[in-house]
Amino acid sequence: MDELTDSSGLAGDPGGLQRRLAADGYLFFRGLLPPGLMRAAAAAVAGRLRAGGWLDDRGIPSVTPRAAGPAEALADPAFRAAIAGAAFNQIPYLPPLRAAVRNVLGPGAFSYPVKVLRAVYPERPAARPLGRYRHVDYAVAGVQDMLTSWVPLMDIPPRVGGLAVRPGGHLRAPRPPRPLGPAERGWATTSYQPGDVILFHCLTPHAALPNTSPALRLSGDFRWQRPGQPAPAELILGPAARPPELLGRLLRREPWWEPVPAGLTLVPRARLVALPPGPSRFFAVHPGWRHWRPPSAAVH
Repeated sequence: MDELTDSSGLAGDPGGLQRRLAADGYLFFRGLLPPGLMRAAAAAVAGRLRAGGWLDDRGIPSVTPRAAGPAEALADPAFRAAIAGAAFNQIPYLPPLRAAVRNVLGPGAFSYPVKVLRAVYPERPAARPLGRYRHVDYAVAGVQDMLTSWVPLMDIPPRVGGLAVRPGGHLRAPRPPRPLGPAERGWATTSYQPGDVILFHCLTPHAALPNTSPALRLSGDFRWQRPGQPAPAELILGPAARPPELLGRLLRREPWWEPVPAGLTLVPRARLVALPPGPSRFFAVHPGWRHWRPPSAAVH
């Protein structure tokens, strides 16, 4: 695979970031966040998971995976404790990440209170975790120009199965989800380190590479949008879709916490996802997206 293009030199240039996002569909920042804070978040997550039997005292994953993906993992109390921890929830509020996103989307951009922790076991023969399918995140929220920030919590070389993106794929017609082949051309990844961030557009194809290492891979997904657009109720309020915002009561005393903007228009996620994406602020959307249909099954 190709190497990701580092956009760190454009971090303070909103126009440059927007142009690169429009051309490539992603922005990669090497060392944007403090590595020590990322390792502390990983340690806090691993501690919770260890208490629930996901890892042993040496950090070796359990022989039998505790869950096949985030949705199944949420049934596990240890995983829920890990995802509710302050160290993990602080990540999208860190000033360098918030500033980078707002340089692209505008000063009012905010992150969804629903955050995604990924704890991915080594891949077994004949098994393929859902995240290994090439897909787009428009199916997550149904909000045009939504951005996803994928943040490694540990060293993730290609062997551990980091994220791969299809540069320029957002300019093409949508394709059904399918497994990413190991020899496919035109994809890019890198050897990720704590502190790195990749930010990508909701129409950009991406997939996880296989975890062929003996380690449990830890990373986080944090998604962003502008306040003037309808927002998916479940990603603001949680699965029950009832106020207040998810984790607000737990986190509001943290000095770094920000509430979502007041006056958001909340719409059921399924209603938003069912609609084709509208015009983008950054690039011309391929006419093939007029025929968009949400995936019939989960892909991550």
